[in-house]
Amino acid sequence: MKQKRTFLILCITLFFNFSYSQNPEKKKLGVIFNINGPYRITRQVMSNTIEISNVEKKDMFSGAYKFLETGKGNPTERVIDAYLKNLALLNVEIIQIKDTISKANDPIFVWTKREYVNDDLKKTKVKYSLDYLFIVDGYFGIEFEKAGVFNGDKRTNIFLNNDLINLETNEVVSDFNVGNISNVKKKNILSPPNFPNFDESMNNLLNDKVLPEIERKIKRKIVIP
Repeated sequence: MKQKRTFLILCITLFFNFSYSQNPEKKKLGVIFNINGPYRITRQVMSNTIEISNVEKKDMFSGAYKFLETGKGNPTERVIDAYLKNLALLNVEIIQIKDTISKANDPIFVWTKREYVNDDLKKTKVKYSLDYLFIVDGYFGIEFEKAGVFNGDKRTNIFLNNDLINLETNEVVSDFNVGNISNVKKKNILSPPNFPNFDESMNNLLNDKVLPEIERKIKRKIVIP
């Protein structure tokens, strides 16, 4: 009788171990989106540098900015949806959170590896029981090309910086950028209230460049064991 009971316990244990191995608990991935805009982006052709500034009320393109901020031209929701859709394919439990994670160094210096304040990471890890944290910092807006005193093309612009952090070690285990530009047609460039030139440019930027790049980069750059 004792042998039968031992055998039964052994079988039950093996069954649960097998079941767990076939359906392991998913890792928890927290996702934070900080995507701001629209901004006025000035690109100097000679030096290939950009300057990002807030929009002034007297700006002649203020209506177009408003369209990108509040109208269907705003790319934020489509960008976030693309991230969440592709991250879901990694077989992780995704938790979108609103916490603020401060940077521990200045991201302006591109040769410096980005780091985050450990106390912030620890609080967020414990609060949501996370294994990993994925942070997307970015901006969008209208880019104005300048060559000295001459004005060039106008474009829509999206730039997204991405960091994946292992919360066991607080190490940035993967980092990459997503971003591109799309020219705005010059003829009747300001046509309120729907601003079709900017609408078309932003749609082209998203559909042809940014959204496919998000898919490619997540497949190539993010590995969660």
